[in-house]
Amino acid sequence: MASDIDEVQADAPGAGPDQTDLRRRWLARAQLWALVELLALSGFAIAQPLLDVTGKSPDFFLFRRADRLDIVLLVAGVTLLPALGIWAVEVLVGLVSEPVRRFLHLAALTGLFVLLAIELAKKLTDLRGPRLVAIALAGGLLGGVLYARQSWLRLWLRYLAPAPLIFALVFLLVSPTSRLVLPARAEPASGQAPAVASGKQPPLVMILFDEFPLSSLLDSKGRIDRRVYPNLAAFADQASWYRNATGVAGFTPWAMPAMLTGNYPAKVKAPSYTEYPDNMLTLFGRYYDLKVYETISQLCPPSRCRSTAGNIDRVGLRAVLGDSARVFKEIVSPYDAAVDPASFVDQTAAQDAATDSKPLHPQFRFNQLRLNQPSRFNDFLAGLKATDRPTMHFLHVLLPHAPWRYLPSGSEYNFKTFGRAFKSEQMPAQVVELNHERHLLQLAYTDGLVGQVMDKLKAQGMWDKSLVVMGADHGEGWVPGEKPRSLGKTNAPDLLWVPQFIKAPGQDNGVVDDRNWEQVDLLPTIADLVNIKVPWTMEGVSQTGPPTRQRSEKWWYDIPGHRQVRDGPSNWKVVLQGETDTLVRASEGVRGLYRFGSFADLVYRDPASVGPIGGDPATATLDDFRLYGQIKPTSGKIPALVSGKLTSPPPPAGSTVLVAVNGKIGGESRLFPERPGEPAAKFAVITPDFLFRAGDGPRQLQVYVVDRSGGQPRLQPVILSGG
Repeated sequence: MASDIDEVQADAPGAGPDQTDLRRRWLARAQLWALVELLALSGFAIAQPLLDVTGKSPDFFLFRRADRLDIVLLVAGVTLLPALGIWAVEVLVGLVSEPVRRFLHLAALTGLFVLLAIELAKKLTDLRGPRLVAIALAGGLLGGVLYARQSWLRLWLRYLAPAPLIFALVFLLVSPTSRLVLPARAEPASGQAPAVASGKQPPLVMILFDEFPLSSLLDSKGRIDRRVYPNLAAFADQASWYRNATGVAGFTPWAMPAMLTGNYPAKVKAPSYTEYPDNMLTLFGRYYDLKVYETISQLCPPSRCRSTAGNIDRVGLRAVLGDSARVFKEIVSPYDAAVDPASFVDQTAAQDAATDSKPLHPQFRFNQLRLNQPSRFNDFLAGLKATDRPTMHFLHVLLPHAPWRYLPSGSEYNFKTFGRAFKSEQMPAQVVELNHERHLLQLAYTDGLVGQVMDKLKAQGMWDKSLVVMGADHGEGWVPGEKPRSLGKTNAPDLLWVPQFIKAPGQDNGVVDDRNWEQVDLLPTIADLVNIKVPWTMEGVSQTGPPTRQRSEKWWYDIPGHRQVRDGPSNWKVVLQGETDTLVRASEGVRGLYRFGSFADLVYRDPASVGPIGGDPATATLDDFRLYGQIKPTSGKIPALVSGKLTSPPPPAGSTVLVAVNGKIGGESRLFPERPGEPAAKFAVITPDFLFRAGDGPRQLQVYVVDRSGGQPRLQPVILSGG
């Protein structure tokens, strides 16, 4: 590799030879050109992709309550620290051996070329896995060779040195996240100072769920199935149920502001009070004491709302640095994964919380897990107390939102290691079906939380006098080949329609209202019910009187400002067909939720009743093998998600894998590839937690390959081992 000294340009005219030599020696010793090259290349390989993802997702920072300084420090860190860290090591090594320093510099640049090649290959090709790694390694090595032998590449790297600064400025000045960094806009004149509560407004309790399709609740007659969701059914018995309610966007940072401003998403903006100064929380804060628990938004100014930072263990710079590292790991992974910072941060929180070892709560098992949604719910629940002043209790909770990790009993299962190898629209049908089942199980768990709210309000004497609102921002699509949160050709029934219930003060009779409700109607309707005039223009309408919306079609915004239209009646007809009588067996209560899909009738049977058991055993590696060492049902954690990979012999075409627990079938799985392009050898079953007993876990599992190619099914035993 050519010497760095050779690349140093001559000093300005007038500098003497001694002075020039001195400066050259100083530059050579400091290796500043090496730093310039590292800054340029790390800017393209690290800073640009990470700032691009997080810059588009201000909720990434709002979730962790990161302030302006935290965000600026993060930008400076990802832009400068990788290059400065490598350069500092090189300088120290150079004090001992210049040849070793040069080799280290070449190795560092080659590594950055490899990262850049991975990112480019993922964007430009369909290659994934080992093939992508091979291409990236070849590209990185080629970049290293060219750098060592061609001066033009070194020259171009130095010309590109300003690029990281440009990436940082784009993030800080232009991206949606920039609104969290730039000076805040003034609050509207209508909300200059909190007014003293007049005492005329009723107590207001609002719970907004997330990723909650209405169809998940319904039986084949379009009713809430009280056999599996008794608390939501009981709430509907005393509330107005707007059964034809739909969300307006599948991305919470756009859907939540629409619900709280009464206007459809028009521009890509941060879900914060600086971008939406006119919203329900800023307005109602003039009339109510506010107890607000937001999740990935901050629509309530800190001056008016109780801070929710106390509900999150890790906040600020340290938290966003850790989350950013995890996001970057997803970016440079040779496999596709969902790099949605909002859901990714929630996944991170859930994983972190799962390691908590504090004592268990006797009533609510996971009260101690500080970063998960049940903990936030418990804080909200504790605040439901009767007071002399009108109080608004507001909770946005990411339930039954993924990650699906709770069973109806409240037990947590091993959710962490499964299902992150595919893009959402490329998810195998078997995995989509399994996720759908897991969603229904977590919804039954969520139903239990609703029961706790109702019990607490009644115990506090607040139930009859309160306005109680429960709804959701959007649903979840379950169509293989379509993105679950973007509007496709056939997923509108599950994605658009959501539960929406409003119990007025004194109301004790249920009403089913099938008017065309869209979630921009939430604010004007609630404002009417609590006698508050909204001082800004809204596109939503109050639904307290006769229906005023004449159209039957539904409006949706995957991208703010870009309206998509779907027919209402035909899609709603599909919603009303329900799921609890078809996908599962709700006639058996919560136990019937485990009887899902085409293998539903096998669950709880003896494996021998399916077919003869015999033949040479097959082998498989079991995911989370260590978790099965000792089952402790009283711990609240059960490895109920049984997944693994068949290793030998190759399974017969069309075969499936049956999983039993203590002699009772827990479920059956069609085989699917672990990674895109790999053979179908993976299986996964969510099993009933109540089938497990205390003790040795592997002895409780019986796994079989089911071969149906010869007419009568034959069951081949499978020997399980750790991966």
